[in-house]
Amino acid sequence: MKRGLAAAFVFLATMAARAASPLETSVEKARAMLIREDLGDGITVFRAPSDLDYWTATNSVVIISRDDVVVFDSPTRAVTARAVIAEIRALTPKPVTVLINSHWHQDHWSGNDEYAKAFPGLRIIATEQTRDFMACMPAAFFVAEMEGFGMAARRAELAAAIKTGRLADGSRLTPEVRARKERSIAMADQFEAEVRALPRVLPNVVFRDALTFWSGGREFRLMSLTGDAAASTVLYLPGSRVAVTGDVLVSPEDGKGPPPWTTNSYSVSPWLDSLRRLDALDLSAIVPGQGPVMRDKAYLRRTIEVYAAVIGQVRAALAHGAVRQEDVRKAVDVDRYAAAYGPATPPDEDFQQWVGALTKKAIQEALDGSEVK
Repeated sequence: MKRGLAAAFVFLATMAARAASPLETSVEKARAMLIREDLGDGITVFRAPSDLDYWTATNSVVIISRDDVVVFDSPTRAVTARAVIAEIRALTPKPVTVLINSHWHQDHWSGNDEYAKAFPGLRIIATEQTRDFMACMPAAFFVAEMEGFGMAARRAELAAAIKTGRLADGSRLTPEVRARKERSIAMADQFEAEVRALPRVLPNVVFRDALTFWSGGREFRLMSLTGDAAASTVLYLPGSRVAVTGDVLVSPEDGKGPPPWTTNSYSVSPWLDSLRRLDALDLSAIVPGQGPVMRDKAYLRRTIEVYAAVIGQVRAALAHGAVRQEDVRKAVDVDRYAAAYGPATPPDEDFQQWVGALTKKAIQEALDGSEVK
């Protein structure tokens, strides 16, 4: 499941908080909602906030060169992809010739269809393994994934509250609360229908470890690294000293706090190695998969330190005889890093949840995937 429970909580919280806004969004309204960051040298980041994309605040990066345009990642919703395409056309008459998909999570490639329709002959690039994952993940996969987000329980809770007049916590079900909950559930149903109907267009160019190409005199270096998904693509633009990481490096939507999730698998050491490879690059800016552009390596290096500390302490605890997940978690102490990530709401809760999830993954990795209680 994408991002595990953290993504589910983000999705549900966003749906509930957004109950006053309709799911239906015009391209012009979507364009107005996009968050834009201009990096200079023809590079612009368009971030689709959760209020628009109903998923996570994914970054799409537009790179305008002498002859054409290259785009890194397409968003979750078709209307968001159309909005970014409209922004590109407002910036330049040059065509998009290359679209890069960083990995298989739906907020990084669901807009492929819109780009393919808008720009005939488009080359869509991903790693070979990413394309293989995508081929096994038609629309029904992502619909089924969403069923794990507790919608059935929310419907049952509302139905019971309508009968009793009380919510599960004992508070009164007011007309306003009922309307908000009904609207939130209806919006989730609409989003599910949209996901089900969205055509899935696969990459038509793949690579394994690395791929370098030139477009309009600009050099593009693609690397296959490990992030929250295996075989993720990172783009490095050596001429501009910019790295576009996909979800190899992420931050919260507001840029404050620790990374909001860990990995689908238990490959935490390869992820740490990938972060270190990013740190070795000559960089003036880092565009994470989510969150604001980073103008230095401080967040990257902080994350490297925490990953290394958690992995090392987990392995030490296991080697000294800890056999329960609870005991290993008690042995992991990285609290000194919490304040460095900035304020969380409530304080430290996000950090502790993230460390707990990372600890579990590190245990699985150390034990070759074995689960411990």
